[in-house]
Amino acid sequence: MPDLSRRTLLESAGAIGAGVTLAGAGPSPAHADGDPLRPARDALVRLLPRHADQFVLRPLRTGPERFRVTGSAGRVEVAATGPATALTGVHWYLKYVCGAHISWAGSQLNLPARLPAPDRPLAREATVPHRFAFNDTHDGYTAPYADWARWERLIDVLALHGCNEVLVTTGQEAVYHRLLRDFGYPDAEARAWLPAPSHQPWWLLQNMSGYGGPVTPELLARRAALGRRITDRLRELGMRPVLPGWFGTVPEGFAERVPGARTVPQGVWAGLRRPDWLDPRTPVFARAAASFYRHQAELFGEAGHYKMDLLHEGGSPGDVPVPEAARAVETALRTARPGATWVILGWQANPRRDLIDALDPSGLLVVDGLSDLEAVTDREKDWGGVPYAFGTIPNFGGRTTIGAKTHLWAERFTAWRDRPGSALAGTAYMPEAAERDPAALELFSELAWRREPVDRARWFARYADLRYGGRDARAREAFAVLRDTAYRITSRDGRPHDSVFAARPSLDARSGAHYATHAPAFDPAAFDAAFTALLGVREPLRRSDAYRHDLTDLGRQVLANRSWQLVGQLKTAYTAKDLDTFRALSRLWLRLMRLSDDMTGSHRAFLLGPWLADARREGLERTARVLITTWADRPTADGGRLANYANRDWSGLIADFHLPHWRAYLEELEDALAQGRPPRAFDWYAVEEPWTYETETYPLRPRHDPYRTALRVRDALARAPFQGGVTVTTDPPVLRPGAQAEVTAVFRNVNGFRATGPVAFTLTGFGDQPPLESGPVRPAGTGTVSWGVTAPPGPLTAPVEPVPHELRVTYGPEGEEAVTTVHRGDLYLAGPTGPHWRTYTANGAVFGRLGDRYGINGGGQDLWKAVAEFGTLYQEGVFADGVTLTVRVDAQDATGGWARAGIAVRNDLSAPGSPGFLNLAVTPANGVVLSYGTTGDGTLDTYRRITGIAAPVLLRLSRADGAVTGSCSRDGGATWRTVATVRVPGVAAVQDAGLFMTANHGGAGTRGTAGFSGLAGWRDGAGR
Repeated sequence: MPDLSRRTLLESAGAIGAGVTLAGAGPSPAHADGDPLRPARDALVRLLPRHADQFVLRPLRTGPERFRVTGSAGRVEVAATGPATALTGVHWYLKYVCGAHISWAGSQLNLPARLPAPDRPLAREATVPHRFAFNDTHDGYTAPYADWARWERLIDVLALHGCNEVLVTTGQEAVYHRLLRDFGYPDAEARAWLPAPSHQPWWLLQNMSGYGGPVTPELLARRAALGRRITDRLRELGMRPVLPGWFGTVPEGFAERVPGARTVPQGVWAGLRRPDWLDPRTPVFARAAASFYRHQAELFGEAGHYKMDLLHEGGSPGDVPVPEAARAVETALRTARPGATWVILGWQANPRRDLIDALDPSGLLVVDGLSDLEAVTDREKDWGGVPYAFGTIPNFGGRTTIGAKTHLWAERFTAWRDRPGSALAGTAYMPEAAERDPAALELFSELAWRREPVDRARWFARYADLRYGGRDARAREAFAVLRDTAYRITSRDGRPHDSVFAARPSLDARSGAHYATHAPAFDPAAFDAAFTALLGVREPLRRSDAYRHDLTDLGRQVLANRSWQLVGQLKTAYTAKDLDTFRALSRLWLRLMRLSDDMTGSHRAFLLGPWLADARREGLERTARVLITTWADRPTADGGRLANYANRDWSGLIADFHLPHWRAYLEELEDALAQGRPPRAFDWYAVEEPWTYETETYPLRPRHDPYRTALRVRDALARAPFQGGVTVTTDPPVLRPGAQAEVTAVFRNVNGFRATGPVAFTLTGFGDQPPLESGPVRPAGTGTVSWGVTAPPGPLTAPVEPVPHELRVTYGPEGEEAVTTVHRGDLYLAGPTGPHWRTYTANGAVFGRLGDRYGINGGGQDLWKAVAEFGTLYQEGVFADGVTLTVRVDAQDATGGWARAGIAVRNDLSAPGSPGFLNLAVTPANGVVLSYGTTGDGTLDTYRRITGIAAPVLLRLSRADGAVTGSCSRDGGATWRTVATVRVPGVAAVQDAGLFMTANHGGAGTRGTAGFSGLAGWRDGAGR
């Protein structure tokens, strides 16, 4: 491979791909009349029919993609390097001169009859060659049965937002159908292998096949024609279609019926059998690839960019060397499309480093879905300088959520683009479904057209002006709040939280879907202020569809936020057998769900009806119902945990699907409490499946006025009870027997709409303590009280002992009836650990020692990859070559199946992200596990384990010649079983090591205790 500089790679990846696309497409209709900007003029007629004739479009000579807007009143001149770029210039003019906005989720076009002239030339140049849009899953989660009118609008919106590369999967099933026919498959059998359009994205990813099929010949033809129309329009506008490439997905049994074929079974994905993988090294693969690309060109025209990911989400290479397979796939692509760019998704461990190291980097582009995660810092290092697009996946499943890490977009994009040796060559906006969260789309799409970093405070203020068509203090206030809450989310996975109302009913639910953010991604109480401010926007600015959309969305979100506030209180009341409180909370929960159905019934974007109507037109309504509920059949919904993955706050879906389930569940729990019996279990799939077969129609137009409904939401939430949370702490945080301490209770008013009345506190568990009162607490504010207490005198019987306490808090919104909630918890007595030990906690851990026994009590969501919530009692510089450390884990609370207790090693255990990270631990349900990092970035990404073992167990960790061996013993050390011997990149000559635990509570907040003894090899007289 030639030794090319990074800058050369970036330029060649952009220029070669663009050249192939334009050349392969042939002359476009735009050139037929000698007007290269004719497609942009046609788009303006669609978008601005009353003002299109006031724009004069002029082509710029070739060069960097750019636009320049000048002109006079009624004659706005837009000079641009291509039709799509001209539309981008028009949109900048509409936004920043006219104060108007076109989006895929509500628009505002309150334009004067005569368009104003720009005060000064408005000019922008794209700073990166690639501006990629859409996700592999887009065609399923957005609108799998969309018609041309909807696609035409989407394409126009993408052009307005500066995109120039668009992933197109619509109609690709026709390519596979033809390919299989070439290899002797009958028409009916080939169509039976194709899933319904709703599920085709995961078939293209090699995760499944056949679901919802067979595809009819008529639908096959219609979707192929639609796909061709999409790709042709993109080419007309000067945008580049990105088509799926061929990497070897074939039906089961392909090798048996095609001589010379060799396939690798791919196992199961989420309960669904994966298609086989045709070995790319074989002549049959080369023939199949030639067939694929030939038919694809006939159906959709040639392209210069092809998207494919080998071994997606658990795919197995079998005995096929991945580098050889990658080169064979690349050869097939280059043979069919010389100079084409292979586009790969950057997601978790994809692309594999051995794969990209085997390829020509000048022909690659990684569209990164994780550029906005704190754990991602150096893509040049991760991918060896391969060109990549700075990207985000702002929602999963097309969930109706608000929020993004715009602060990281603003901080990182310009810095990463401009740093020496940067391989950043583009942007990639890749929601799993489009037509969501217009502010996030707007800010992200502008990154590529700004040389300077985005000033978020100024940007959100100006966005408020253009979104609603005028400067308004309350609109600016609303977006200032959103800027600091929803658009500065804190979730580790970079996504906003969804609605627990849409979860399968459970008091342990901490998200609407299993694969989701399990804690609020922003402060819900602070978010309320944005909704209040938006209601205060002056009347003339409330008339646009943009305002109606946003008000509906924020109203939906403030209600969804209450699900996070209330579900824990429901569990607390049920656990305490407090029937009256549980009954009151249940009634409130169901009332808010009904109100959410009304609120979402106020804008078409949040209606179930259009989604089902599109599918019904093709006779495939059930597949559309399934995708947004059970996802597929029982093995996928239950075992694959994909039920409600596409979590939608949609009117109709809430009222007819989710609300009846929650009502039945809460009523059963209420009856069980009243009768003093265990509740009966629910088979949720059996409850859910009948709805997927129903055919009831739902409204296609909003049933409610958004403003009046939003006022109802605000008033209901302002008056609602049970909107408070309490935390209790001690100073010092760990109590010594008989010592004096201060206990502090902090009450948080999570009602962001109204202050409370006086808040009363009564503490028990520390002798007689006087009741205290904090006075009224402002909306989203806090009230604090403290007591001086004496800890129980002891003596200790364990290294860490709980001190139970009970706090009764009486409160309510000002002017409303107060309620009393009871908060039970533990503070902790612990013995001193001694001078040789240090502590580190990222899970609120407390540490104690009693003789030769040690204890750690703490929480922690998980200890895996970017999540590292654990507590450790450790010694500095204790682990090096020739050292063996042993500890007995005596007991471990089963707070989660992957709760861990054992030995942790890191170069510096006090520094998050320190390299050389490894731990040997016992778990309640997954045996003894040796977890370690393989990338040197200080995270855990790989494990080896021995199953069938739980505490008590002896754990032993030894190091020799830089390799670490983990072992365990169930018979007191008489015999040992080796878990694994591994080498961890970045290991220092001498490392810290310690006892550790994490609860693996997954966001539930549960705490647990792990007990240790039998230390050997450590300082403090225990073997060293």
